[in-house]
Amino acid sequence: MFQDTTEQATTSPLTPGPREARPPPARVRRPPAARVALVQGIYYAATGIWPILDHESFMGVTGPKLDGRLVKTIGMVVTGVGVALAAAGARGRVARELRVLGVTTALGFAAINFWYGGVRRRISRVYLADGLAELGLAAAWAHAAWRERHDARRLPEAAFA
Repeated sequence: MFQDTTEQATTSPLTPGPREARPPPARVRRPPAARVALVQGIYYAATGIWPILDHESFMGVTGPKLDGRLVKTIGMVVTGVGVALAAAGARGRVARELRVLGVTTALGFAAINFWYGGVRRRISRVYLADGLAELGLAAAWAHAAWRERHDARRLPEAAFA
């Protein structure tokens, strides 16, 4: 029997330096707008599906509703918006149209919540907390846009500094 006694030279890969060994910063892994889209999408999907799955507990927290069909319809729309935003956020790229959708829905829901929950007092006061959350999401979109513009103006880091 033939035995191969030749030993092949083993080459070890080059070990990266300290800068190359570091993981990329979070903004590189998932841009700020993608993180906001992911958070808003999960929030909208959860709050949108709630009245569809358990209408009684939803009304127990938010107060009685006259038209259950309308509540479930709005829930489906909010869930759809949430799924679209979460998918874009998970992918890491959020199109301009989805950014506009995220900001306008957050501001629109905040306005409705504050008007009918605070000024007119036609809906439960729990909607004021949701209005604050919506304003937080709108502020997060503004911060993400500022952060991405700021990062785009920075000079790239030198490779061999």
